[in-house]
Amino acid sequence: MASSHLITTCATLAALILFVLVGAKVLPSAIGLSKASQPAMVVAFLLNTAIILFGWRRANDLTHTLSALKSAEQEALANAYTDHTTGLGNRRSILRELERAFREGGAKGALLILDLDHFKKVNDLYGHATGDQLLQFTGETLRQEIPETGFAARLGGDEFAAYVPDASVAEEVARRIVALLAAPVSLGPVKTQLSVSAGLAHLNRGLNPEEVLRRADVAMYSVKRSGRNGLAWFDEEMSRQLQNRVALEEEIRAAIEADEFVPFFQPLISLESGELNGFEVLARWRSPTRGIVEPVEFIEVAEQSGQIGALSMRVMEKALQEAKEWPQELKLAVNISPIQFRDPRLAERIIKLLTETGFSPRRLEVEITESSLMEDREQALTIVQSLRNCGISIALDDFGTGYASLSQLQTLPFDRIKIDRSFINALGQNEQSAAIVETITALGRSLNVPITAEGVETPAVREKLAAIGCADAQGWYFGRAVAGHVASMQFAPKVEQPGAQSPLADRGRAGGKKW
Repeated sequence: MASSHLITTCATLAALILFVLVGAKVLPSAIGLSKASQPAMVVAFLLNTAIILFGWRRANDLTHTLSALKSAEQEALANAYTDHTTGLGNRRSILRELERAFREGGAKGALLILDLDHFKKVNDLYGHATGDQLLQFTGETLRQEIPETGFAARLGGDEFAAYVPDASVAEEVARRIVALLAAPVSLGPVKTQLSVSAGLAHLNRGLNPEEVLRRADVAMYSVKRSGRNGLAWFDEEMSRQLQNRVALEEEIRAAIEADEFVPFFQPLISLESGELNGFEVLARWRSPTRGIVEPVEFIEVAEQSGQIGALSMRVMEKALQEAKEWPQELKLAVNISPIQFRDPRLAERIIKLLTETGFSPRRLEVEITESSLMEDREQALTIVQSLRNCGISIALDDFGTGYASLSQLQTLPFDRIKIDRSFINALGQNEQSAAIVETITALGRSLNVPITAEGVETPAVREKLAAIGCADAQGWYFGRAVAGHVASMQFAPKVEQPGAQSPLADRGRAGGKKW
């Protein structure tokens, strides 16, 4: 560009000099000027020529500048409305398309939003290049399946949107897309399969593009909450649920700040001796307006809103403070959410709590589920090993409900295995559940790992578990979870006759989701 500009400048100067030399000799004599007036004429001629050439040059430069500016603006506009990974439009472009649809189409269409379930696992297992290939495959599928007058966009991450001008065919189009994306796909040497959650919303009159987008998003998240891999239309009930959920998130946030979450303690009993071995810590929300709230009401929301870490660590801190003066043979078991394993400093935070409270690491048992090890396996194993190195025991919780249980036992030597309550509840009614419990118990004996049964509710189940060699048990038969000051009253060496005479033996159904 610089060399071209230099050549043009030199050529212009050469032409100007040549023109002036010729004009200075020919023009005065041609028009009959006297010699006295010839110098003035030459000067005027030169000035006018220079002005003309300068103007031409400036106009030419301005033309090039405007052309470059226009190209830059077009490129910037394309960048502003295009997703470069997939070549689809982006969030801004789908909003613009919806505005046009409202303006010109009479709001007759529908908006589809879809999200690839567990997309993060593809990136973690196969790398971001493979993840980008899957996004590109999704984009190409949308291009091929939506009508020609429709429009597709990538909203960000693994979330996509598509405008279907004819709402009467929108569900058919959406189901076809969901089925295609849920099928196995080969990405170079990698073959993977994902499910898709999708939501649909009508472009009703009186709405605006942002509201339609929000409605489709609400419908999509309702599918995720229902188990993923499906499709749903937005309805007003979903909107009410969303508002209630947002309100609950804010309540939980305020409750954490107000220190309203407290530990309750459920007894762990030796089936061989009947002795109290320790307690499992369960969270309760002591709300001034709701009363005592069970975990089933708040744990999932706390996990999905990113508040589970703060809630969990505060409850654990209180439990350690309350139990540190209890008999030293009593262990304390605490549950760790799979979400917390995304924090690389989790082990450090737990060890810090032990140091600050003075609670012995050898009295603490951390319960984790198989899903804790699946999202970021290497990080989870590093955290678990750091805890074990400090003397903290590790229990594999809800054993039998995951799809990789035996491989987990090979990967990491757990200190305890807990059989999920779903198998225990069906022990006396279902031969298959009885066989599973017996097999897990035998596996524990061969690995020299004690087995704990969850959810024991009847004396018959207790006797059956003791007969097949289960080491410990917990459940409503032995007592529900109670506050720390109540639990501290019950350090009798044996719990032989569960009944209503002691708080720990209260078999009232506490219910609630474990965490």
